[in-house]
Amino acid sequence: MSEVVYANDTRYPGPKSHPAPANVTGLPTQAELDAYPRLFTWGELKEIIMTGQLGQLMRNTEMQYKYDQWSAGMKKQFVSTENYLVHTRLPFKPTTSRAAEPTYDLSTSLDQPQPQCQPQSLLSPPTPASGSSTPSSVGFVSLASLKAVNGKLSKGKSDGESGEEEEEEHQAEYLRYDNENGLDPEKYAVLPNDWPYNVPYGVRHFCVWSKVPIAHPLLIDFDPAAWAKIEDEGLGGFTGVAPALSSPLLTPPSSTNGAATPGTTVGRGTGQGQNQLDLGKPDWYARDLRRGGKEMARWSGVEYESAGGAEVGKMVKGLWDERGWECIWFVNPPRLQSVPGFSHFHVFARRKTPEEIDAAEARLNGMA
Repeated sequence: MSEVVYANDTRYPGPKSHPAPANVTGLPTQAELDAYPRLFTWGELKEIIMTGQLGQLMRNTEMQYKYDQWSAGMKKQFVSTENYLVHTRLPFKPTTSRAAEPTYDLSTSLDQPQPQCQPQSLLSPPTPASGSSTPSSVGFVSLASLKAVNGKLSKGKSDGESGEEEEEEHQAEYLRYDNENGLDPEKYAVLPNDWPYNVPYGVRHFCVWSKVPIAHPLLIDFDPAAWAKIEDEGLGGFTGVAPALSSPLLTPPSSTNGAATPGTTVGRGTGQGQNQLDLGKPDWYARDLRRGGKEMARWSGVEYESAGGAEVGKMVKGLWDERGWECIWFVNPPRLQSVPGFSHFHVFARRKTPEEIDAAEARLNGMA
């Protein structure tokens, strides 16, 4: 996966990731991926994530065909996608709990064109949230499987039940991010998606793999309705969103005759100390927001994080610094998951331009 850098501006590099080793062949190059027409704009991807319509994400039709052919050959060699990931891609062997069954892979809705009946052994018992069985998932802790849920969903609890609940909450293990210590390499790994979805130019598709579950009822305080929504739509969110324009703009340099006003540096450099004015540094990106098209105006300042997504959002912010990156992340719901034993979430990472980075730094420092 090629690195995205604009005008030699390397501020806020992305996280360390694990590319495919040389012995894994047949994967598409970035040049091959870029040769296909774009299916979605950045705003359209945000709309898909915000509305929970994750099944709409896809590859180009020919790329999907190539993926299917490659996947068939991979399974002849490794028998399953799980074995492929363990033996060639993941830097660790995922730990699977005794109660966990299947989770999802890099597939899209095109991989599963028709709903298929799940064997009863792969279905979790009905939960108070869903009222029906849903595919089990390492990434999702079953609401019905927790002892604490009975106390949370009933009006009264005995002292003994309260103690049980507190003990279970204390022992609960699910994805968390420690801002001070950063990513725990014993639990998590960042990998470029070998067969990424179709995304806008300059955007890269990553998967963050986890040894522990991602979605846990504790994250929504065991709320049955909220958990039902997570089971149906998954989780999602945005990070690094540029704030909506809310303050007056500085007077820009005169450009009536193509010449700069005195004391002005014109032109694009590295984004570090460029475009300076003697009386202050104008927010060029804010001007672009005001002058841009409908989609730019529609999504300016629009932030989103689904209920239960706080820990994943925190991890994405920690890995892709918001000053240098805007990200869309999501966790597929159990119904879109198909590979047993692996928990992960997806990240579409868009490298910001130097002007956007300047604007993000200025706002962070209280300069704008």
